[in-house]
Amino acid sequence: MLSGITLLCFASCYAITLGLEIARIWIRARSRAVVSLGFAVVGIVTHTLYLIGEQQGVIQSGPISSWHQWCLMAAWVLMSLFVIAAFAQPGTSLGLFLLPMVLLLIGVAYLMDQVAPFDAGTATESWGVIHGTALLAGTVVVMLGFVTGIMYLIQSYRLKHKMLTSEGFKLPSLEWLETTNRRALVISTCLLAGGMFAGILLKISHNSFPWTDPVIWSSAILFLWLVASMIFELVYRPARRGQKVAYLTMANFVFLALVLALILFGPSQHARQADYPGGDADAAQVTDARSILR
Repeated sequence: MLSGITLLCFASCYAITLGLEIARIWIRARSRAVVSLGFAVVGIVTHTLYLIGEQQGVIQSGPISSWHQWCLMAAWVLMSLFVIAAFAQPGTSLGLFLLPMVLLLIGVAYLMDQVAPFDAGTATESWGVIHGTALLAGTVVVMLGFVTGIMYLIQSYRLKHKMLTSEGFKLPSLEWLETTNRRALVISTCLLAGGMFAGILLKISHNSFPWTDPVIWSSAILFLWLVASMIFELVYRPARRGQKVAYLTMANFVFLALVLALILFGPSQHARQADYPGGDADAAQVTDARSILR
């Protein structure tokens, strides 16, 4: 059963869900919400089965064995948050902003399918697991901050210009969005700090990548930016206004996108095309396993 599930299966479910969320603006029937949530749940189930199949198909892998799987895990977390939000705040249009992020991550995962998996020794080591998991969680929080930042600016503009609130396009209150933005700023900084610290310890123990690797120094720049943004928001009182926090969280996403672009298109050894730890035999074994899954 798992071998018949592809990226297209759950990506299509998510795309249909996004289409139904867009239709919410004009169609406010209860059946639309039920069908939208149904496609979202089906997508998460197939997404989960796909990840399980990936884990079984790669030998001696850790919880996150490649950038391909890393992106899909981030997309799974965001989609799960969308389903939770659909129950917690059923009247809001969070899906219009969260679902494009999910589809974007799946698209990046598709592009990274040919990138070599992580070294089996570091992927299964404790510091390697902490490194990957913390960075993944930090990425998700940065994306949430970006989404809530956009929603804050839209909601602020609508209220400032006294625009009528459409029944099909409702956003959370400014207070909720501002609080979520601030928390995203602090939490993402802490998670990325933990991920980078674990990565440094992993680097010292294995010496697998040079310190000059583009992903290492760009991640350090991203972390320093997040720290500076958090300190600026906490110390400088005028920066505590919602719009400025929204701009900061949106800038964080831009920096994150640049780091991911370096991983995908840059000369980083974090994403090697043919450098498999076990040589040509392991590379062929991984390729065969993945071809079966697809």
